[in-house]
Amino acid sequence: MRGEGGESRGVTGASGKDGGLALITVLLITAILVALTVEFAYRIYIGAARAGNLRDSSRASLLATDGVVIGKSGLEKLLESRPNLVMGAEGLKFTQDLGDGLSIEITVLDEYSKASLRTVYAATGLSNEKIEGVYSRLLEILGLDNRLSEPLADWVDADDDPRPYGAEAREYSSLKNPHGVRNGYVEAAGELRLIKGYSREVMRKIEPFVSPYNTDGLININTAPKEVLLALDESMTDTLAEAVIEYRDATPFKDKSDILKARGFSTIGYAMQDKITVESRVYRIRSRARAGDAVKEAEAVVKTGGPILFWSES
Repeated sequence: MRGEGGESRGVTGASGKDGGLALITVLLITAILVALTVEFAYRIYIGAARAGNLRDSSRASLLATDGVVIGKSGLEKLLESRPNLVMGAEGLKFTQDLGDGLSIEITVLDEYSKASLRTVYAATGLSNEKIEGVYSRLLEILGLDNRLSEPLADWVDADDDPRPYGAEAREYSSLKNPHGVRNGYVEAAGELRLIKGYSREVMRKIEPFVSPYNTDGLININTAPKEVLLALDESMTDTLAEAVIEYRDATPFKDKSDILKARGFSTIGYAMQDKITVESRVYRIRSRARAGDAVKEAEAVVKTGGPILFWSES
């Protein structure tokens, strides 16, 4: 797509493979450009004109905000024809140089490519074994102590009895900067920083792979990174995870039973079908806009066809 004084730089899907993925990427580029052309041209250039007499920081802020709205609209149109969207760990990216010092980059990431933070049933404190198993294995895969699932479970459950490696309100109240516990599900991944054991280094490793917005614990095998695929089941190996990525790079999984068609899954694929999905309706959209020397970012978690679940600007 090309606008006045601007030049399109396209959309990329980063799965790290060639061959079949190249065709899928071309199709995605075509589909998302068609979906975005009218909306983008109208919203961005109206936004740019609206911001024209403001200082650069205000112009960038307006464009970044519009980028999230445009990203959601374009994504919804794309999913109408391609519900089984394939993407790699870097998501889908759309960049546009608008001229006059204005540019924008929109990134779309799937929240169902990540492990759920709902490790216990909040009301009862009983373990959700399917979700907690994935979470504990993910910790190990990332080189972290799998006992970190215990303070997370204590943060979520409603009782005051700490697990052996966990912590409840009494321990948090004695901190230099005391605080309470949630006694409910984590509402944002950054909230983990308040939980015992979740240091800056732990957060650096785990935050890209977990989501509070994955509410049923299913993992989208069309978008999950290798680390999350490995955490799906104790029987998963590097070879099997690579087989999933190889299959989806050639053709998207259209039904969860398609896992049986991936190399090596003719037997173990049956046991995994209650842990996986092949589509998502919850995505994270990041919009980064530049106006002159000013750069502004807006980020939202959206439910396609539904509300915005989270919003931030910087």
